[in-house]
Amino acid sequence: MMLTTILKAAFDRFGRRYNYDASYLAGVAELDPAGGVKLGLVSLFTSHTFGAPRDAYYAAKITAVRHADCGSCLRLAVAMALEAGVERGNVVALLAGPADAVPEPMRFASRYAEAIIGNHPEHMELVEECRARWGEEGLAGLAAATVSGMFYPLLKRGLGHGNACEPVLAALKAQSEGVAADG
Repeated sequence: MMLTTILKAAFDRFGRRYNYDASYLAGVAELDPAGGVKLGLVSLFTSHTFGAPRDAYYAAKITAVRHADCGSCLRLAVAMALEAGVERGNVVALLAGPADAVPEPMRFASRYAEAIIGNHPEHMELVEECRARWGEEGLAGLAAATVSGMFYPLLKRGLGHGNACEPVLAALKAQSEGVAADG
């Protein structure tokens, strides 16, 4: 009982921090506290960059979340990227294009995530290119980012917590324009 309370409080804090509905996480803790602890451990793994460049890590994560088609999860990934210091304009460019406006490492990481998710024939070439760029650590980071971007939306959907689309890109652009007007 105490473990459930602690886990639910931690998931609630996370939800408040990012204005994210984490009730499905709390539901897992309520259902099975051991499962809730293991879910928390998954979060520790999927948020670990393994030394991958920050912008590339978040480009892979955002690409994967976008592919999973969960608006609130995409909003969360964007918030985490911005909190980590990824430039808002680069996130907007990643989501809306044009592709040449996205810094090359982010474009590469997005292509990597798409290839891994879709099991595209070029995925092994991209794995090798990632390894050449950033070593085994960078490769592990992009793999973790891609898994993370898919894991939570699929868990959420599988638990029946699918959600309606949210205007992620429009809100991000409006914030960017507000920042530019203020600057």
